[in-house]
Order: sequence, then C-alpha cells, then structure tokens
Amino acid sequence: MMNAPLLTAAVDAFKIPDLRRKLLFTLAMLVTFRFIAHIPVPGANVAALENLFQTNQLAKITEC
Repeated sequence: MMNAPLLTAAVDAFKIPDLRRKLLFTLAMLVTFRFIAHIPVPGANVAALENLFQTNQLAKITEC
C-alpha cells in the first residue's frame, strides 16, 4: 500500500473511533488556542510587554 510508515500509522490511527475522537479533540484545542492567542487583552501595556520579550532570554523561546 504505502511505503511511509508514519503516514500509514496516521491513517490507521483515524480508523479507530476512540483514537480518532481524541486526535480531533486535541487538534481542535490546538487550533482554538492559536486563534485565542492573537486576541489582545484589554488594559495590557503593549510597550511593557514588548520590552519584556526583548530583554528576557526565556521569553524569546515563545516567539513564533
């Protein structure tokens, strides 16, 4: 059938109803989180946050 074991495993995972439901839920939560992450928080000091991300080495890891 297919020569790629990873692709075969992904297709097989979606054949199992319980695993398919869990994978789709996880994907939906990741997509939802990414959309919500772009909504600005009212009252947040944007300049202070930009300064924090520019000076903090650990915060730079979270940049996309």
